[in-house]
Amino acid sequence: MRPLTAAEIIQLWETSCCLHPIDQALSMLRVVLPHQGRDELAALPLGRRDIFLLALRRITFGDALPAQCRCPGCGETVEFELSCSDLEREAVEAKEQMISRDGYTMHIRPLNSFDLAAAAEENALKRAREILIQRCASNIRYQGRLIGIANLPQEIADTLAQSALEADPQAEKLLELDCPSCCHQWLAMLDIGHILWLEVSARAQRLLREVHLLAQAYGWHEQEIMNLTPVRRAAYVQMVTA
Repeated sequence: MRPLTAAEIIQLWETSCCLHPIDQALSMLRVVLPHQGRDELAALPLGRRDIFLLALRRITFGDALPAQCRCPGCGETVEFELSCSDLEREAVEAKEQMISRDGYTMHIRPLNSFDLAAAAEENALKRAREILIQRCASNIRYQGRLIGIANLPQEIADTLAQSALEADPQAEKLLELDCPSCCHQWLAMLDIGHILWLEVSARAQRLLREVHLLAQAYGWHEQEIMNLTPVRRAAYVQMVTA
């Protein structure tokens, strides 16, 4: 794993800005993990994929991750800071499970990006949930007899859904938040892929503005400007805009 370069950030923003967020996350990893194909990365358990994204965020933009969330109690914006390295250390390895309840048995595997993509086009949350369950469950049996997932009682289906989350605890990272204004407490989900993409997009547009300024001032080509270290480029921008 290595950090994204300035040129790579601009190219990512240009080529992936119109992609689905699932594909944007995979595109960022493809740049720094070229030995792994897209399908290989897409097949990673979501928790493992997000560990890679956290590591990429840490080495590219720093460990401190500023964040904010609107309090559902009073509407106040709550600002806080996370540590990418702390989140990486908290990760629990995904593992396949065999569950058994009330005569039903089934095999559960962790969800991956292929599964999310299959459910992403569904507008109805219930249907999207059904698709995810169908994809991660296999060898479903009742009293030893193979059955279809549609034949499961609701309580068994709920057990299956919970087991899918337990198979990869890192796939749904929930943050416990407290509002300093109204003391309301709630859980918010951390979507590191979305956060990192927003940072890549913002950095790319800032870099393009720097290229514009320095090209106008010195007549340099884009590649020459991109080859400057961030410190030197920032120094030239400061002189141009002073």
